[in-house]
Amino acid sequence: MKKIRIQLSSLVGRWVFQILFLFNKVVIHGEKNLLDLAEQGNPVMVCVWHGRLIFPSWYIRLKLTNLYAIASHHDDAEIMARILDKWGYGLIRGSTKKGGKAVVLKMAEVFQDGGIIAVTNDGPKGPAQIAKAGSTSLAIKYNVKIITITGSATKYWQINSWDKFLLPKPFGRIEIIISPPLEVDSKSITAEEEVNILSTFMTDYQNLVDIKTGKIKE
Repeated sequence: MKKIRIQLSSLVGRWVFQILFLFNKVVIHGEKNLLDLAEQGNPVMVCVWHGRLIFPSWYIRLKLTNLYAIASHHDDAEIMARILDKWGYGLIRGSTKKGGKAVVLKMAEVFQDGGIIAVTNDGPKGPAQIAKAGSTSLAIKYNVKIITITGSATKYWQINSWDKFLLPKPFGRIEIIISPPLEVDSKSITAEEEVNILSTFMTDYQNLVDIKTGKIKE
């Protein structure tokens, strides 16, 4: 019964997402930032807040291949993992707590092949918009470019969940923003510094896109 529920939820969810994006005007900002990195053959880590996962997930696969996403084994994550699989993403299964070593090894393998990995930096259970340590140091080790991609909508539902998941309503405007690469001055930053740097970087761009849709007032 559980497997059937997950299978049906992923099927319905995928088509709902497709329809919602179809019935919105989609505006992309900073696309050159991503395409230039891909053209240069740079490995890329796309950092995403869990509550805005749908925007980069929908967008990136339209532009690039050699895509991967990290997906845990929780039920909700399994539904999204099946959607991502249908959208052409390779899946790296596990989390920092469960299967963490295997996840890091697979990420290293993908990065050495010039791949792109989407990471929900506050997943799978939060706290929301606080990046977990490890991503920046891994990126530095393998000379990976870190960017963030996030989105917002002029009309939306915001689910009352830990991550405040945002889902666009039809007949509005969706704005998606792709940042330039994060500049990290030091190769030996502490875990606390890493969390602060990455969290601030990601939240700044989320606030920027929320201002563009009017979700946040200037």
